Amino acid sequence: MATFKAVIYRHHKRSDGTYNVKIRLTHKRVRRHISTNIYVGKEDITKGLKIKNQTIIDSLDTVIKQYRGDCNMLGGRLDSMNIGQLVEYLKREKSAVFDLDFIKYGRNYVEKLIKNGKISNAKTYEIALNNLEKYVDKNTLSIHEVTSKFINDWIQWIKEQPARQNRKKGGRAESLYPSNIRALHNLAKKEFNEEELGIIRIPLSPFSKVSLPNLPERRERALDIIQIRKIFSLEDIAILNVGNNRFNFARDMFMLSFMLIGMNEADLYNCTEFENGRITYKRTKVMNRRKDKGRISIKIEPETMPLIEKYRDLTGERVFKFYKMYSSIETFTAAINGVYRKGAKGIIYPTGLKKIGDAIGVNDLEFYAARHSWASVAQNDLDIDKYTVHTALNHVIEEMKVTDIYTKKDWSPIDRANRKVLNYVFNIPEI
Repeated sequence: MATFKAVIYRHHKRSDGTYNVKIRLTHKRVRRHISTNIYVGKEDITKGLKIKNQTIIDSLDTVIKQYRGDCNMLGGRLDSMNIGQLVEYLKREKSAVFDLDFIKYGRNYVEKLIKNGKISNAKTYEIALNNLEKYVDKNTLSIHEVTSKFINDWIQWIKEQPARQNRKKGGRAESLYPSNIRALHNLAKKEFNEEELGIIRIPLSPFSKVSLPNLPERRERALDIIQIRKIFSLEDIAILNVGNNRFNFARDMFMLSFMLIGMNEADLYNCTEFENGRITYKRTKVMNRRKDKGRISIKIEPETMPLIEKYRDLTGERVFKFYKMYSSIETFTAAINGVYRKGAKGIIYPTGLKKIGDAIGVNDLEFYAARHSWASVAQNDLDIDKYTVHTALNHVIEEMKVTDIYTKKDWSPIDRANRKVLNYVFNIPEI
């Protein structure tokens, strides 16, 4: 019968002060040692080299359980094997020597998301991986290094990082980044562990002992009707340098989004269908998550036409020429939202919507406020029913999903809702 025990030997101490934990295998009164991917430092062990870190103890128990499971699968063949043959068998099964470059695994997952058109999801994982890579100061990371202590130390490091230039620190990263890494870790365990066979290649569950910080409350994004009217009434400003005036451009984009019921940057940038007085598009954010591809059609009201004509793509390839003005959605979005830029003399110069916000008394104004503001005006100021507002925002109402399968899409309720909102904004009397 084969027996296993985790052991540490004093003469195996490495230059960095850590020890590699070995699994001592005894079979037919002969001993051999198998290296693991687990290393311990002085804080994990007693003076007598006994492991005291319970997380590591649990991991080693799982490794030994795997070995025993592998031996049980041999049945009667075990008695005919000498210790050399048994060691080779166990190594071949890769029960304890499995490793995974976790950062590379994450990068591959991001590529899969991009290939499947899930660009937004891919971006969130990519940002988290970039931050993790910056923390470890290398582009590789063994999954066995991702322990609860590692995660907690990373979270603390994120909290202590200064805000990027021209940005305000929002306090969301220390929750969002580890949350995305937790999702990747769970995916890896699901892919590589075969629990029903007793094969646990990734034994650690580090996030079970980590309390992720709570996300800070989101600031109120919706503007009131007075603030909206102020934006709509802002006059063009002139600039001396050649190029796009981001103040005028940001104001136009906010107005355009608002009058198109909160159409977001990606959809303004990509939309291609403009026929019979309507812009019809598939909402990028939900395109790959819904059977209807997030399709919605918006009627163009007279107040919206001047802005549409101002930014029309005359080639007809897309509705708007934004793709010619900006090389990507990211640069398009950055131009709209703007920044608070510090000049040579320490004076803060806001651009884009940041400057628009300063002009109307709203700090750190962002593009998404147009969408929130349309919904707030519709529901709170005009008492438009919640179902119509959700439909106009292209949301799915769970209790109506079955009904929607059997009914033909009718855009007239949201057309009426938008007309009512624009009448209110422009002080047009109801007929």
